[in-house]
Parts: sequence; C-alpha cells; structure tokens
Amino acid sequence: MQIVKPYQLKHKVRLVTAGSLFDGHDAAINIMRRILQSTGAEIIHLGHNRSVEEIVNTAIQEDVQGIAITSYQGGHNEYFKYMYDLLKAQGAEHIKIFGGGGGTILPSEIESLHDYGITRIYSPDDGREMGLQGMINDVLQQCDFPIGQHLNGELTHFKEQDKKSIARLITALENFPNDNNASLQQFSDSNTQQSDIPVLGITGTGGAGKSSLVDEIIRRFLRNYPEKSIAIISVDPSKRKTGGALLGDRIRMNAVNHERVYMRSLATRQSNLSVSKHIGGAVNILKTAGYDLIILETSGIGQSDTQIVDHSDVSLYVMTPEYGAATQLEKIDMLDFADIVAINKFDKRGSLDALRDVKKQYQRNHNLWSQPTDEMPVYGTIASQFNDVGTNQLFYALMQKVAQKTENEAFAQLETPQAGESEKIYIIPPKRVRYLSEIAENNRRYDQAVEQQAATARKLFALAESKKILADSTAADLLQAKYDDLQQDLTRENKELLAQWEDLKKAYAADEFIYHVRKREIRVPTYTTSLSHSRIPRVVLPKYEDWGEILRWSRQENVPGRFPFTAGVFPFKRKGEDPTRMFAGEGAPERTNRRFHYLSLGMPANRLSTAFDSVTLYGEDPDHRPDIYGKVGNSGVNVSSLNDAKKLYSGFDLCNPKTSVSMTINGPAATVCAFFMNAAIDQQCELYIKENGLEHLVKAAFKKHYDDKGIARPTYHGAIPEGNDGLGLMLLGLTGDQVLEADTYQQLKAKALNAVRGTVQADILKEDQAQNTCIFSTDFSLKLMGDVQEYFTHNKVKNFYSVSISGYHIAEAGANPITQLSFTLANGFTFVEYYLSRGMNIDDFAPNLSFFFSNG
Repeated sequence: MQIVKPYQLKHKVRLVTAGSLFDGHDAAINIMRRILQSTGAEIIHLGHNRSVEEIVNTAIQEDVQGIAITSYQGGHNEYFKYMYDLLKAQGAEHIKIFGGGGGTILPSEIESLHDYGITRIYSPDDGREMGLQGMINDVLQQCDFPIGQHLNGELTHFKEQDKKSIARLITALENFPNDNNASLQQFSDSNTQQSDIPVLGITGTGGAGKSSLVDEIIRRFLRNYPEKSIAIISVDPSKRKTGGALLGDRIRMNAVNHERVYMRSLATRQSNLSVSKHIGGAVNILKTAGYDLIILETSGIGQSDTQIVDHSDVSLYVMTPEYGAATQLEKIDMLDFADIVAINKFDKRGSLDALRDVKKQYQRNHNLWSQPTDEMPVYGTIASQFNDVGTNQLFYALMQKVAQKTENEAFAQLETPQAGESEKIYIIPPKRVRYLSEIAENNRRYDQAVEQQAATARKLFALAESKKILADSTAADLLQAKYDDLQQDLTRENKELLAQWEDLKKAYAADEFIYHVRKREIRVPTYTTSLSHSRIPRVVLPKYEDWGEILRWSRQENVPGRFPFTAGVFPFKRKGEDPTRMFAGEGAPERTNRRFHYLSLGMPANRLSTAFDSVTLYGEDPDHRPDIYGKVGNSGVNVSSLNDAKKLYSGFDLCNPKTSVSMTINGPAATVCAFFMNAAIDQQCELYIKENGLEHLVKAAFKKHYDDKGIARPTYHGAIPEGNDGLGLMLLGLTGDQVLEADTYQQLKAKALNAVRGTVQADILKEDQAQNTCIFSTDFSLKLMGDVQEYFTHNKVKNFYSVSISGYHIAEAGANPITQLSFTLANGFTFVEYYLSRGMNIDDFAPNLSFFFSNG
C-alpha cells in the first residue's frame, strides 16, 4: 500500500470527536482522533455514549469546523440526521459531520445519509482504498477553512449569553486578533476589563484530577446558586512537534451540559506555557457577557509555574499526596500564591501525612504563624466520590474566599458543610480489592499442588507394580520401604480418592445410581438404550490405570456432582424441568410478553431469558428524541418502570418452582432487580386478594390514586396472549402495600422473596474494575436506596407521590417525612408531574431536585 503523507493544514482546525449514544465501542474513535491530533488538529474529545444534543452543544460552544463520530449501535440513521437537524436549527450548518461504523452502516444507508446532508460516512471499502491517514486527510481537508475572520452580529448578541456568539468572539480573538482589531480591542488586554465578576483560577500538576474537581465545583455551584450562571475556560497544551492538541477535559465534565453553563476549551498553541496568550481576552468576553463566575483551568504545570494568578481573583492549587519528599513542597511556587490548596485523590496512601505537611508548608510560605496549622486552607478531596465531605468543604471555602475578595456577599450565603475529612467509601473492602488476582493465584497454586501430587501418585503406582513383579526377590523389602516413605507425601484426601476409585467405577457400572440431595434419596438409571438396543452409559469414566493420571483427572475434571464440579453440581441432569431456554426481548414489554408466552406454550417449565434494549442497559429514559427513539425496544425490550416489569412477566407465576427468569443487564442492575422482586411480590398480593375476595380494596385504591385525581390508569396495550392468565396485571399501577394491611403485605413479601427464582447477570463490577468503562455508576446502583433515603430525609421532603431517577420510579411515601424507603414503584409518572397535576408550585423544590439528579 502506498504511504500517505499527513495533510498540511493551512488554518487552525478544531473538531469534536465522540462515540454515539448507547455505544460502548471507543477503540475506533480513539484511533482516529489520535491521528487527527498528530496531523495538527485540535480535538475536543467527549468519549463514548454521547447524545446528539451534547455533541451539538459542545460543537457550538467550542466553535469547531467539524464533528467526527463512530456509531456501532445500529441507530445511525436517526442519530446522524438528528445531528444535522439540530445544527441547522441553531444556524451552524458550516459544521461538517463525519462518521463511520464499519459494516454496521450499509452502503444504501450511507448514500441516504449523504443525500440528507451528512458530509461523509466512511465505509470499510474507504478504509481499504484510502487507509487511515487518507481518511483523516480527507476530513481535515474539508474542514480546513477559516472561522472567526469576519464578525457579523456576534458583538450584539453575546451580552445576552448567546453561546454561539460568545464562541465566535473567542475564536476571532484567538485566530484573527489583528483582522478584527477595532471590534476586539475592548477585550484584547486582560487589564482593561474591570468588573466585580470573580475569576476562579484552578491549576495544578498533570493528572491531579483538576477536571474532575472542576466538575464537582460546577455541580455544587448550580445547586446552591439557582439564579447564577457560570463559564469555564479549560486550557490544554499543544504539541510542539505537530501543533495538534487533545482538549480532553470535557470527558470528565458531566455537569457542563446545562443552560446556565458555558465551557470553552483552548489550546496553548505555544510550548512551555500553561495558558493561552489569549486567555485574558477570553475572560473579558465572558465577563462582558455577564456570567456570574468564571473558572479558568490551566493545563498541568510544574513546580515553578504561577501564571494563573495573573488572570484570577481567587486561585486554587490542586495536587496529590504523591509529591515526593517533604522538601519538594518548598519548591512549589504556587504554594506562595494559592489562596486555597486541594490535595485530591485523598484515598491514596499517605494522604493524612501529606495534608499535615502541606498545611505546615502553607503556613511557612504565608507567614501565618498566629493561626493554628489545622486552620490552613488546605483540603483533602476525593473528586470521584459522590457527595465527598472534603469536596463540600473545599467548595464552601472557595465561595467564602470569592465573596471576601470581590465583596460579593451573595457567594457567601451557604450552609456550613459537614465537618471531617474525606474518606473513601469502598464498595469492595480494601483487603479484597485484589480478589480477582487472589482467585487466579489460588487456582495456580491448586494446579501446581495437583501436579505434585499426581507425580507422587505415579511413582507410588510404579513402585506398587514393581513390587508385584519382584515379590519373591531380595529387592521387595527395599521397594516396600521406598513405597512407605513416599506415600507420606500423598495427602489423606488423595489417598482416599484413589482408594475409592474402584468403588466409583462399580457405582457407574450398575444399572442404577443412588445419591442424596437434602436428605432425599434419588435413583437415576446410569444408561440409555439406543434404537438398536445398545446400552449407552450416561457417564463414562476414563480407563486410566496409572494412579497419577487418575488423581490428576479426579482433581481437575472428575464426574458430575464431585469436586471440582466442572461437569455440574449433581451426578446427573435433573428430571422434571425442560432445559429449553426461552429467549426474547424486543419492543415494548407487551410484545416481549407475547413472545414469551408463544415460546412457553405447552411447555412443562418456563425458563425466561430476557434481553434489554440499550436504552434500558444505559439507564436512560425512553424518549421521542430521535437519538433515543431510534433505539427504544431495538434488539431488546424497553423496561423503565415497575409497571413495565409487571407487564413483561404477566401470566408467569414468578414464585412457581418451574418458573425461572434470567435478566442480562448492566449498570441499572440493582434497579431492574428491584422491578423484578416487586413484580413477584405484587403477584403474590394479587393471588391473596383473589383467594380472599378483596377485589373491592383494589377498586378503592385505584379510585384514590387515579380516578379522584383525574389520572388515567396504566394498561396492558394490545390483546392478552394465549397462555397469559392475567397474573400481575390486577395491580398494574399500584403496589400491594397500597391495598393490603401492612402485616399481610410483609408476610406476602417474605413469602415471595423466599420463593422467587431469577438471576440478574450484571457485568457491572467487571466493567468498573477491569476496564473502567462502566456505563452507569457502580456506587449509584449499589447504594441507590441509601442515597435516596438520606437525601429526602435530610431535606425533609413531604407529600410526594413517586420519585423518578432517570425514568426509574423507585419510592412511594405518604404525608410524613421519609424514615424508610423500599423499592416500591408505582404509577408511571414522576413526582414533578404529580405536583403539577395537583396545581402545586414546584419552583421552590426545583433546586433540590436538580441537585439530586445531578449527583445521582
């Protein structure tokens, strides 16, 4: 193949790169954006699983020439067209869209997307003909045009916090400061713009977690100041060799996609500096636009860099406990100038020692001898942890310092945070963090021990056979002595195993095999008969004679029902349950329910295996938005509430021993498990209601919760399929505790939880630990109910009907403050909708609601 040389850019080209929503494949986009960078482009990388709305908002705020997307999730037609429509609606048709998805995107679909207005979708054929660099050259060549050279109405609209106008002004200042000299003169000097709008400068060493900490600060700012807006300028270094740059801070910024937030990433475009030379002008543009707080984040700095203090009113220095010897602290110039210091990643070893040493150094550098060392503004933080105590204290201290330096008391009006220091909340105990390695090491030790024992058994077998041959010779005594000495190396368990070998062969050679399970005797035929009346053993033992081979096979494979259980935990397959796996999952719950009943009709047992769609797998709300709508019920069933789970498994008694359910899920595993458990509980409540003639209580509950409030009752859409007796649908929209007495409900709940059979196969821990690409927070999924309970109890929330987190309705409460929450789900609408339906004012509650969702 001919070597393709990189394209030589004539202008500065900026692109947004990302993987599409519901797409966990990021290898391709990472390769492409690295080649884009090495060819000289500035890349704003968002990572995978990104929505169209987020990508378009980013592209406009970053004022890019192009967007490059990989999409392997099958919803590319809706995804790319929706992106084009959104860009057009916001007057950003100049932004070109590029995409690829291997063989996922068909040639006919590529042609359709090109006709719609998508700039280029690359196919595998393009890759073979052009090569990776050739495709990158094509992207950059089409994006190599100037932006910001001519200003139109931007100077008129940017003061209204029009993000497109703000972005274009910053681009003009960065790319063509001379061409727009008259228009941009008012912003060009960082000292000419005097205002009381504070600038918080955040700097620190590379990899200290500055972006994650900034994200947490933004979250808390939006929560505590519901009327204020915030702007962020994030600087990353340009490559000296190629001129390209990875502007990757947005990948850590989960709170910036908000109407009150503007973010712009800048490359330094020069070496050995932590900020762009246009940073002052960019800050002035944001000040004039009227943002209430501006955060300026630098690229990673060394010990001597203090540029941030020239552009900020309050400076925060972020470091980690791993700075080396204590004498290294004396070399850090920022400790002379920083108003506040954060020691992030405080869960690392030596953090408390680092906190003590940094406080002492800060005291020395600032000559604060009259104040106790403990009162120095140095905070240990774990930015990656939900509601971190240290991060709360840091935010409080920052806002107090901002209020003090700018004499703006509005920033000081905060509740005093909880005392104490950051402490890592472990999902897996620290001593078990290496549990996967421990398992592997244990298995290797076991294999090694088996080989050693097998070798010993082989020698013993050789000696035993030799004794038989030389029984009458003078060597017999010598052989016996050697045999007695060597058998001391064989463990008692292995001696017994070899001694029982002949008995085991006889047991499987008999007509019937007898074993016991839970004190019950079970007799199973050991053979089957072929059509020619041949006797075929159901279990065949190896014909080994050598003790070493027998021992190795017994310890590594063995027969079914015996350690190490490689062939199953019972000696023979169970009778009385058909092993057929009934796999289904597509569309709405009703559609999959009909498929389940079709597959199980007339079968002696129900083994329901459920596939969920990517919307459910990623914990998203079903939505008419095209990039979501295109994947709802696609390649799996969509389940977003308890009602959906009830409809999905209606007609199957989930507590019947002959019914088992398998659910393959990911991040929302705990929530889906809650749906399943509560569906089973409410089924038992329905059976109890029918047996005791309590249907009138159900009618009364529906009247109270629906009819009297003018709310439509949820229903099973479509005809009930053959085989579905309606079990699970009587309480559709209600839960058993809304109908039955508390004691009765608790008894039925206990009965259901003891009888229900099902598995939730979640790869969540594997993804979170092995690949660090978990699509939904492990902490959230495992601590869901604890966080909900703590939040609503702390905020004394009363009189709400149901709580919704990302579409999952998870709590039901009465008029009293919550003291205990369960996974009770109801009614299919959020408590916001309930408030509005009752004519109540949600405005006062909205800030707390926003806080909870943003931190959930």
